[in-house]
Amino acid sequence: MAEVVRGVIRVGLALGVCALPAAAQSMALPASDPVGIARGGAQVAFGYSLEAAATNPSLLASLKEKGGFYLAAGLETSSFQESLESDQKSRYSMDRNRAIGAFGFAARMASGWTLGLKVDEPYLRHGRLPDDAPSRYLGDGIDLSAKRMEVQAAWALNPNISVGLGVGVARLSYESSSVMRLNVPNDAALPGSGSNAVNGLVEQRVGQSGNKVVPSYSLGARWALNPRWTLGFAHQSGLKGAPNMKAGLRDSALGAYANDGLSAPPLGTSARVATLLAASLATPGQGNLELPSQTTFGVRHRLSPMVTWEADLRWTSGGLQAPSFASIQTPSGTVSTPWELPRGKSHLGVFVSAEVEMGKFWTLRGGLSLDQRSVQENVTEPLLGGARTAAFSVGLGHKMWGGELNLGYQYRQSEDQDTSRLNGVWSSAGYRSVGTRQRLEGMGHLMALGYKKTF
Repeated sequence: MAEVVRGVIRVGLALGVCALPAAAQSMALPASDPVGIARGGAQVAFGYSLEAAATNPSLLASLKEKGGFYLAAGLETSSFQESLESDQKSRYSMDRNRAIGAFGFAARMASGWTLGLKVDEPYLRHGRLPDDAPSRYLGDGIDLSAKRMEVQAAWALNPNISVGLGVGVARLSYESSSVMRLNVPNDAALPGSGSNAVNGLVEQRVGQSGNKVVPSYSLGARWALNPRWTLGFAHQSGLKGAPNMKAGLRDSALGAYANDGLSAPPLGTSARVATLLAASLATPGQGNLELPSQTTFGVRHRLSPMVTWEADLRWTSGGLQAPSFASIQTPSGTVSTPWELPRGKSHLGVFVSAEVEMGKFWTLRGGLSLDQRSVQENVTEPLLGGARTAAFSVGLGHKMWGGELNLGYQYRQSEDQDTSRLNGVWSSAGYRSVGTRQRLEGMGHLMALGYKKTF
């Protein structure tokens, strides 16, 4: 048995070291509750933990108590920025904050059978670029979330081995926006032609939003090799559906220009812009919203009665696929965004956590997580991110009021990326890239406060 354990550790360390040089950010949250956040998501083999059962349903069978619940609420805040080399200005994203919540419940029905319920938020990404962002024509806003609820069951095959299953639904919400320029003919109510020449442009934001309820499931297994070592396995299904999208023009026109896309517009353009927009219609994009599945293998070691640590390897299969941007139907034809959000790619992540019991009432937790790149470097852009990053977590638990009050915090910093693909100009002849170099940066914070009680 000792040889098996040593072999597992050697494989885990080798894969983890390979992943370190290519660490990258994912829009997947490590957890929605403070304990899971403090562990940095590394808890797939962490027995005796109701919060860890949200990741691996088989851990319900390892709970010492007959039942329990936890309730948590928190905040996720993130931002990204663009810095254009030509003007040395940084543009920071807006719409940075989102509330998060989590709930878990477990009840032992028989000696080897336990039921549970979890509510969490596995994916979250949001932000909107300012009106003068260099990449606004390629998409300037995103708001993506997944809220999941699963009924869980775990069976103890023997005192050391258990399996688990979770079945439920997830509500996918998606919103995106982009900025376009529309040609404004002399008679804006009619199509542009040789006899109805284009005489100016108008810049307009168009957005879309929708949601979809889709099925969700999870699988898990736990094997306690001995009182100190435990192996865990979990699989969280991917989420896929076509949101019922509705589109519309957002805000008022952002500006009017001459045909070159740079100069001041001709006299009378404002009146013709109003006529053009009144005769135009926003059409939602097409395609599914796809969020990837996650498969995790973990090793937990109880180093001493006070200290427990765990290392996880997680494979994210496939990547995010978002619906196309909305378009605008004008009297002169359809105007579309010249670029669509790229499809993500499969990637590997390594997660490490440690938990220290400091006396009878206090527990200190910490975690580190690293993920490989989730978007190809040659199609990088600010809305989806996918740049290399590291995440650091810390948390504290205190037994009080007959239960435990927990606090968790995580800081995420993505690697800077340089690209010459995102900056462009839009004239009456259409959009074209100018190849100016710019830098993309991103960071985020995740925090939650929760209360757990067992009985």
